[in-house]
Amino acid sequence: MKTLCIIPCWNEEHRLSNLINQIKNFDQSNYSVDFLFINNGSTDNSLKIIEDSQIMVKSYEQNRGAGYALIDGLKIGIKKNYDVMVHLAANGKMFPNEITKFLEKISKENYSFVHGSRFLNQDGHKTNPFQRIILIKVFTFILNIIFKKKITDATCGFRAYKTSILSKNIDILDKEEFYTYGYEYYVLGKVLKSKNISFTEVPITMNYPKTGSYSKIRTIIDWYPIIRAYFLSFIDRKGLKS
Repeated sequence: MKTLCIIPCWNEEHRLSNLINQIKNFDQSNYSVDFLFINNGSTDNSLKIIEDSQIMVKSYEQNRGAGYALIDGLKIGIKKNYDVMVHLAANGKMFPNEITKFLEKISKENYSFVHGSRFLNQDGHKTNPFQRIILIKVFTFILNIIFKKKITDATCGFRAYKTSILSKNIDILDKEEFYTYGYEYYVLGKVLKSKNISFTEVPITMNYPKTGSYSKIRTIIDWYPIIRAYFLSFIDRKGLKS
């Protein structure tokens, strides 16, 4: 099972070294995973740190958005015939060694889309800010009602999926409106609506730093494209082409 892990990165010089060490220590004995950083126009030393690590990297001169990087990563995965795609954050909140949980669900239980949840593990959200936990739980509760599905973490970006479920849908995904934070949630909404795509969650840990900024998502400005993406995925009658 050929797997590519996409890691969008923008100005993460202070967190990259730890993440890179975790990537290099990833156990490749059961599942072989290639890692690809996409440097989104970082203005700090992020690109140099990645290049020095000798992990694959694609770099943009300016920040084109997290969604753009993930869509570009998907295109690369399709072109190079990867069977599975994984999304991982570059800010150190997600642990590479947990990728195995996702791949086991795909390879052993034949799920097509596996989504991470910090709320399936008692310790998965213990470092998360209280207000963020409440906001996510309320938002997830509302989405469960709208989509008539049972999920526990509607905002987690840690996921893995069979490349085949999106490979024929680039035309509806590669749009400027999804180039920021909307892409991931539009796709998840479409998956939740689909009757043909098998979906499950796995417990993961979201590790937030005790001090400093824990997210580049701005509460009002960046939550709007997330909510809008879910709304669009729900009202759009077109399903994902298989």
